[in-house]
Amino acid sequence: MYKLILIILLVGILFRLALTGNDNFLFNIDSARDFVDVREMVELGKFRLTGPTTAIDGLYSGPFWYYFLAIGYIFSNGHPYSAILLQIILWAIGGFFLLKLVGRWSSFLAIPIGAIWIASDHIVLANLYAFNPTPVMLLTPLFIYLLVEYLEKEKGIYAILTWFLAGLFFNFEMNFGVFAPIIILVSVILTKNAKLLRQKWFWLGFAIFILFLLPQVIFDLKHQFLMSRAVLRHLSENSGAGFNLLARFQVIASSFYNTFLPTLMNQKIFAWIILGLLVPLIYGLLKKGKEEILVFVSLIFIFVPFLGYLIIPVTVNPWHLGGEMAASLIVLAYLFKRLVDGAIISKLISIFLSISVIWFGLSNIGNFFLYDLKKPNLDPSLFKNEIAAIDFVYKKADKKNFKVYTYLPSIIDYPYQYLIWWHGLKEFGYLPMDYAYAPEKFEYISNKKSFSATEDDLKIRENSNLVFLIKEPNRNYTRFGWEGDFVKYNWETIDKQMIGSIEVETRKE
Repeated sequence: MYKLILIILLVGILFRLALTGNDNFLFNIDSARDFVDVREMVELGKFRLTGPTTAIDGLYSGPFWYYFLAIGYIFSNGHPYSAILLQIILWAIGGFFLLKLVGRWSSFLAIPIGAIWIASDHIVLANLYAFNPTPVMLLTPLFIYLLVEYLEKEKGIYAILTWFLAGLFFNFEMNFGVFAPIIILVSVILTKNAKLLRQKWFWLGFAIFILFLLPQVIFDLKHQFLMSRAVLRHLSENSGAGFNLLARFQVIASSFYNTFLPTLMNQKIFAWIILGLLVPLIYGLLKKGKEEILVFVSLIFIFVPFLGYLIIPVTVNPWHLGGEMAASLIVLAYLFKRLVDGAIISKLISIFLSISVIWFGLSNIGNFFLYDLKKPNLDPSLFKNEIAAIDFVYKKADKKNFKVYTYLPSIIDYPYQYLIWWHGLKEFGYLPMDYAYAPEKFEYISNKKSFSATEDDLKIRENSNLVFLIKEPNRNYTRFGWEGDFVKYNWETIDKQMIGSIEVETRKE
């Protein structure tokens, strides 16, 4: 069994290294924002009490995502690929426990479930760029393993580790993390283990979970309850008489389905067959309860957030549902197992579904190596393409001082703020006279002076008088306004070059 698991994980790791190798990974606005903040932590020794911003203005995630990224940052000297490697490690950890769990029923189940864990469109995306919600999905199998072990063996160490992981989940993605303690509590009660609530280990674990919230609490106290007021404001603005439960149910159900579909490699007919077969299975499980504790806990992991999202006024995006999708694979494995245990027709259905899943996974892998690997990826957010634009600028400047301004549809140019500093210094040994999204803008990067060229640095090089405008495609029609900022300078345009889909315009002061 363990040899099979290790083979499956090795195939998945090699596939992910092939997908992201040669700098073919995304370094987008969110990933770059995080690296800008981690850079400040590591380079300037400024420890943080909060992590990335959330969709609610004024509300921040916990800081442990940044401390997680800092591990790779330190060992790689700031290379953004370190975050991808860390997530691949998490994928392997989660995959080990996922396959170990489904292997309880049959070692064969590791093959179709492993195929999904390796090649699922939704799960693969979690390894193509660094994003704070993704560890929740990747570590959900470990969470369920620890919780089931606690419920079955009642050992304190499992309680502590389960709550520890719940605290990390809250730090990584609050939109899901708020449900983690509810999932634990509901699992304890509905599996008829209420006696665990009287044991010290349960409450010691809960205390550890609370400790993970302390950095945000301290931040809130230091900033006059900034986050508390943001949450209250959001709730008051998005709750009220206009609430329609049926409409909300349709929205949340659609969000779950639209995430479940790419989890099953975008095979619509297959997804609907699975959903149809799951209905009677779930109905039967609700009667059994503790008899199938692993599946029961997995269903609780899915339905607690589903019910919570019905009443909490938040937008539910695919990255909020990664944990639920990982849990659904355990339920899927149990469906295959129950079908095999049934009549001849059920056995044939199970074999057909299992072979289909394996085929879909092999097709995804094969299509990448046969077609996608050979095609150039012109995505302007691809790390390789961003580095190519920066290399072009530096080589054009020919070791002389220059200025560079960048357009992204997001306007704030976190990717280039980080990469010009990191790659420019590493490869060319100096920084531009100015680098921002536009000249003379407010300081939107904390401690920007610490990551800018000093007066002494500038004096040792001749000024080329060149100004470079790096322009991503005009995807949301904001580029014209950005270009308007430069009209008043009357700089002469002397060259325009396309670096893939990125335009680099060279002007002279």
